[in-house]
Amino acid sequence: MSTDKITITDKLRIDIVERRKNRGLSSYELSERTGNGHSKFWLQNIESGKTKKITKQDLISLYMIVNNEDDPHNSTNEIEHILNQPIGTDYKQWYELVTISDDFAENYDDEDLMDTLDEFWEEKITPSVRNAVFGMSVNQKQAALTAIQNFYYSLYKNPELAFALINIPIYGVKEMDVPEHNTALNDLLAISAKYNDLVIKNNSLQTINDFNKFDEYYKKIDQQNIHLAFKNFKKIIQIILKSKDESNPNMHEIVNNFNVDVTFMIERGQPNVMKHYLKSFHIYDGQGFTKHIKECVAWFVGFEHEYELPFLYDEIDNDTLETVYNYLNGFGEIRPMLK
Repeated sequence: MSTDKITITDKLRIDIVERRKNRGLSSYELSERTGNGHSKFWLQNIESGKTKKITKQDLISLYMIVNNEDDPHNSTNEIEHILNQPIGTDYKQWYELVTISDDFAENYDDEDLMDTLDEFWEEKITPSVRNAVFGMSVNQKQAALTAIQNFYYSLYKNPELAFALINIPIYGVKEMDVPEHNTALNDLLAISAKYNDLVIKNNSLQTINDFNKFDEYYKKIDQQNIHLAFKNFKKIIQIILKSKDESNPNMHEIVNNFNVDVTFMIERGQPNVMKHYLKSFHIYDGQGFTKHIKECVAWFVGFEHEYELPFLYDEIDNDTLETVYNYLNGFGEIRPMLK
C-alpha cells in the first residue's frame, strides 16, 4: 500500500466523525483499532482539524473499520467519491468522481439532457459572463477574454481535464473573508502558472493551430456531406410522391435508399446525429417512415445556419410534405418484396 498522504478535507473529516458515531466507537477506540502504532489521540487530532494529512493506508483502514468492511476496494471507492479524486490503484474516469447535482440526477434521457445544456448555456452562462465582463476596465476585459480563450482551448484539446477544472466549486469561498479569498486566488493562480509552463513545454498552441487547420478541412467535407444529404432528401420526397400512383410500390427499397442517402449521409457530416436527433431510422411501417422524415425535416431546419443550407420550406412546400405524411401514414407494413 502506498505511503502517499491524503489531505483531510472538511467534508472527509465530518464524514469520519459521523461514521464513527454511527458505529458507536470512541475516537480513542478507533485510533487503537486502526493500528500502525498510533496514539489514542491520533483520530481526535484528525477530527479536530489539527492533523491535516494521513497516509492512504491509514485512511482506508479507518474506513474499513467504521464500515465494518473486509474489502479495501469498497472503502477506497467511498473515499474517492468524498474527495472527488482517485486514491486507489484503479483508474477512474473524471465523471465517476463528480458528485452529480440533484438538478440533473433524475434525468436519464439523452435528448432532455442536451436540451437542458442548451438552455443552461444560453440563459445562464452567456448572460452571466457578459454581465461579469461588462463593468470591467479594459485591462480586466483583456484578461477575462484571455481566460475564456484558455478555457476554450482546454475544452478543445483536453475536454476531460476542462470539465474537471470547471467542477471546482469556487462559489464556496466567502467573498467577504479576505484571507480565505486570497488563499483561494493564490491557489488557483499557482495552478494556472503550472499549466502555463506545460503549454510552453509541449508547444500546445502550435498543436491547437495545427488541429484547427485539420478541423477546417474536415468541416468543409462535413458540409459537403450535409448538402448532399439535403439534395438527396428532396429527390426521395419526389420519389415517394410518384410511388402514390403505383399499384405496388417498393417502399422497402425507398426506405433503404433514404437511410443510405439521407440519414447515414447526415451522420457522416455530424457524427452521433442518429443517437440524438434521427433516432427513428429503424423503419418497419409507413407511420415509422413519416416519423423519421419529420425528424430529418426538423434537423435540416434546426441546423440550417450551421451548415449554410437553404431554408427547407423554400425548397419543399409544407403541403407537399403533408401529402407525403398522409400517404405514408396509411401505407401499413413495409417489408422486402419477393422477386
